[in-house]
Amino acid sequence: MGQQAQAAGLDKMTDQQKMAYLQQHGQAMPGYNAQAVQLAQQMQDPAFQAKLARMSDAEKAQFLQAQMAAPGSPQQRMTADPSFQAAQAAQAEFMQQMRNPTFRAAWEKKSEAEQDAYMQQLMRKHGLNEAKMQAMGGNQRPQKLAPLVATAALDAHSKMVEAFSSEMTGNGFTRVQQQLETELESLKQQEQARQLPEAREGDCAGQRKNFDYYRQFTKRRLDLYVKYLPQLNTAWNTQKALVKTRVTPFQTELAKIHYGDDIQRAGEKNVVGSLAGGQQLMLSQVQQLLGYSSAIYDLNKEYFDLKKVYDAPFKCEELVCFPAFARVALPDGRQVHISKVRPGDVVLGYDAQTGRPVPTRVVRLDIHDEQAYPLVQLTIGAAPVYAGLEMLVGRYKAATELVLTPNHPIVTRQGQQLRADELRPSDDVLQLGTDAAVETTHLADRQAAGSARVVYNLRTETGNYFVSGVLVGSK
Repeated sequence: MGQQAQAAGLDKMTDQQKMAYLQQHGQAMPGYNAQAVQLAQQMQDPAFQAKLARMSDAEKAQFLQAQMAAPGSPQQRMTADPSFQAAQAAQAEFMQQMRNPTFRAAWEKKSEAEQDAYMQQLMRKHGLNEAKMQAMGGNQRPQKLAPLVATAALDAHSKMVEAFSSEMTGNGFTRVQQQLETELESLKQQEQARQLPEAREGDCAGQRKNFDYYRQFTKRRLDLYVKYLPQLNTAWNTQKALVKTRVTPFQTELAKIHYGDDIQRAGEKNVVGSLAGGQQLMLSQVQQLLGYSSAIYDLNKEYFDLKKVYDAPFKCEELVCFPAFARVALPDGRQVHISKVRPGDVVLGYDAQTGRPVPTRVVRLDIHDEQAYPLVQLTIGAAPVYAGLEMLVGRYKAATELVLTPNHPIVTRQGQQLRADELRPSDDVLQLGTDAAVETTHLADRQAAGSARVVYNLRTETGNYFVSGVLVGSK
């Protein structure tokens, strides 16, 4: 209230004293509202408070608006207008109805036209006719929408569709891609038409013959990639330029059109639908270009993978085997001589992902009897001479003896496959333990073990199997 109020000590007065002071001196204060002061004084009266509490929300709103309006002011004349009061009553009734969940749910299901019709009916219920509602809302009506002019955009759309339709049977990129696929398939059929017999392990001459034979097909595949990949890149750039040329006129005309949800004419809605279809066509062409780009990436990856295979030098698969008495572990806990195992049998293998033994099927049995094959004996775990020493307990498991060719691979915990004649005491060897678990053990000793006239090896689905409880590779 400014310096005058402070000088009068208004902040220290009771509510009754403040009311009395404002009635006597308030008119000289800026922002003074006599109606507000009068209403505040009435609110001190318990009887008035009870009367106000009995009013509905609509009655309270009308009363407060009337009380707050200055006599003779436009606001006072408006609040005194029966039409305004009727509109307020209709609005209050509607708000009361909206508190009802059932009514609210039904209201939300109505269309916009149905909602408008309901509100007009509610207004009439409270005494408002069409003329009064129009007077309250003003005489302004929305301007009639100008016709949607889209002739140029539709023409550009038609030309764009026609241009892309001409590619229904393919474009430059797809034709080059199809030619590459056709020649690759032809090369594959030529390779399969003359399959060489698989060379046995240890047959380095036979393996070399197969290596050279299949390597020539690898070279021919590489030549096809070298021939067609540049063509595909050129075709992709050409197609990208074509797409841009075809969609630019439509995009330009489309940008000139401004339309929104207020379009009501059926014909114009159809036009908007066509224009939206054109936008979808543009999007599909961009997606097609992305697909072509992905295809080029995949072909480049295939080329480099194939080049890596082609550049790998020949390596003879040496003969790796066991004598006939080697004991192969089975899933049920039994062990059988390797000479008794046949393709299709199930033996015990190892899953490196889970670190546990798993059943694995034998896919091939190799038997060699062309010569006397040298053997070595590995002592895995604690050697007998060390078995009683406490210092080695926990490092070495109970000893087992494994007889095999010197080059047969032993699988380590790290996933390596080390030759039997190169295995070191520090290497972690995997051995079957109790409860079908796999435990780590180590090499204790290695000795020459004579030779065998017949040796055997298994090829399994897991690429490994257990012999004398030790995990070996099936190569």
